[in-house]
Amino acid sequence: MGCEGGEQHRLHMCSLSAAGDMATIRKLQTKPTVECGNCGAKANDPANVCDPVELPDIAWLGDGADVKLEREK
Repeated sequence: MGCEGGEQHRLHMCSLSAAGDMATIRKLQTKPTVECGNCGAKANDPANVCDPVELPDIAWLGDGADVKLEREK
């Protein structure tokens, strides 16, 4: 699937990456809620990717302490 963002595409993660604008990318990825269906880039806002796909809420997974304890046995 291609990007239909027009002029907005210059603010998408893939375009920023191609331009080498890593400082802006870091600011737009602090708490990602979406992933681009085209390139896999993660962003806080769907407006910053070409094909936004909502990321699952994984807060219920915890810190993995239960798995670590099982491995130590």
